[in-house]
This record gives sequence, C-alpha cells and structure tokens, in this order.
Amino acid sequence: MTIFKPLKKIFSGFISWEITKRQKFILMSFFLTVVLITTQTVGENLRYQTIGFLAISAAFLAIFALWGELSGIKYFLLLLLPVYFVAGASLFYFLLPVRWLTRLPFAFLFGISVYLLMLTANIYNVAAIRTIALLRAAHAVGLLFSLVSTFFLANVLFSLHLPFYLVSGGSILITLPIYLVGLWSYELEDFLSRKVFVYTVVFTFVTAQIALVLSFWPIAPINGALLLATIMYVLLGLARLDFEGRLKSRVVWEHVVVAFVVFVIILMTTRWGG
Repeated sequence: MTIFKPLKKIFSGFISWEITKRQKFILMSFFLTVVLITTQTVGENLRYQTIGFLAISAAFLAIFALWGELSGIKYFLLLLLPVYFVAGASLFYFLLPVRWLTRLPFAFLFGISVYLLMLTANIYNVAAIRTIALLRAAHAVGLLFSLVSTFFLANVLFSLHLPFYLVSGGSILITLPIYLVGLWSYELEDFLSRKVFVYTVVFTFVTAQIALVLSFWPIAPINGALLLATIMYVLLGLARLDFEGRLKSRVVWEHVVVAFVVFVIILMTTRWGG
C-alpha cells in the first residue's frame, strides 16, 4: 500500500489547490507523455497539428509550473528549451519504427526528460535571484538537452531533403533560440547582455554555414544532426569556460579535437559514390 502514498499526496494537493512545483512537473510530464503516445493512433494528416498542440501545451504548462517567480525576460527564455525539446522529440517520434516496442520506451524517456528539463528551468529561475548549489548540475543538464533538442530537430530537417537555403534557414530557427538560452544561463541576468547577444549571433552564423555545406553532401540525416549537435557542444562548452574566466588554450584544443574526430567519422561513413 505504500506505493500509493506518493499518488495520494499528489492528488490530495491537487484537490486542495496546494500543488507543489515538483507535483506540477510530474503532472506536466505525465500529460505530455500521454499525448505523445496517443499520436501513434493519429492519421498522417493530423500529425503536425498534434505536434503543434504538444509544443503549445508545453509552453503553457511550463508557465503554470513556474508561475510565481517568473519575471522579465525569463517569461520567454525559460520556455524555449522545453518547447523545443517537446517539438523535436515529437517530430523524431514519427521517424521511429511503428512498433510499440520501440515507441513506448521512447515515450517513457520523453516523460523523464520533460521532468528533468523543468527541474533545470526551475533552478535557472531561482538562481537568477539567489545563488544555489545545484546550478552547475543544471548547466550540465541544460547542455545535454540543448544537444538532444538540436539533434532531434536537425535530424528531421535533413530528412526532408530541402534546398540548401531552407536547410540553412532551418538551422538558424533551430539553433538560435537554443544558443540564446544556453548562453543566458551562464549569466542569469534579467536582461540579455551584449556579450550573450553577440555570441548567439556568431554561434548561429557558424552553425548555419556548416548546415549549408552539409546540404550539398550525400550525408545521412542522422550524421548531419550529429555534426550540428557536436558543433553546439564545442561552442557552448567553450563559451561557458569563457564566461567563467577559465578558458585556456589546452581546453580549446580538447574541444577542437572532439569536433575533428566526429567530423572524420562522418566523413568516412558518408557514401560518396552513386
């Protein structure tokens, strides 16, 4: 009977309108996961509408879950990563084999990921007001989901086999908001500093140029997405060290080596023949 105590606590709080943030995060994750699973039964003509509903729901549920401490630019920035992750995971979900054995584990991981994302957003929200010990862990989780979101969305982008200018434009729409959130989280100010803005523009431009080059290659979508996620890992990782005043040449070369190794692997696995 002890297994029912957490559920009893959640629902008792819901009935009395005394829901904790953690309970809100759980309810949000559960709702979005259920909707994601039900999309498997939706016809192809309604898939994009369903994904739009999931993304919009994620935004409103995130506002509901974080309500009370949101202020200024946080109303916008703290919603971006959850919305992008939900949209990216939903689009990637339709690329999976149409089997419950594949999609149910993915949906389970999706629900856990949404919960962790909301915990991270809450830490950013609180850390903008006062210093807390979990901020370093939140940065690691935030970077992880930034990479995952980019990978999901870029994989879908390359899978569409669009013209080069749409691939480049799509990469801007994907990476610019994610770079913006990631860089802002290193300062957590109530405004966007000039440094964050400049870094965001430069990083987005670099990524868009790489996506433009990849659009002319016979590259597998998953490899293109992996390379863009790697570029984001390198740029955000170096930026964090720069913001913290710990950027050294040795660390720069370590990140460059990682990007180079991934590039060589992708180059070797690309089928250049007919």
